[in-house]
Amino acid sequence: MTIDGAGDDGGADKLARGLIEVHGNEAPTIARGNARSAALASQPMLAKSWIRVLSMIQRQQAGQSKDI
Repeated sequence: MTIDGAGDDGGADKLARGLIEVHGNEAPTIARGNARSAALASQPMLAKSWIRVLSMIQRQQAGQSKDI
């Protein structure tokens, strides 16, 4: 099981941008919590998908801080 569309980076990137838009600076916390929940539920593929989304969020936020 993975996040819908997260098998390709386009879906995960879209999800990451959506999380940032909705949750702002809390987006990494949300993604990290979802990854943790998936791991605790013995769903390693879903956890990996959320970790991929988390890394995209962190890269996007790092890029935004350089622009300031």
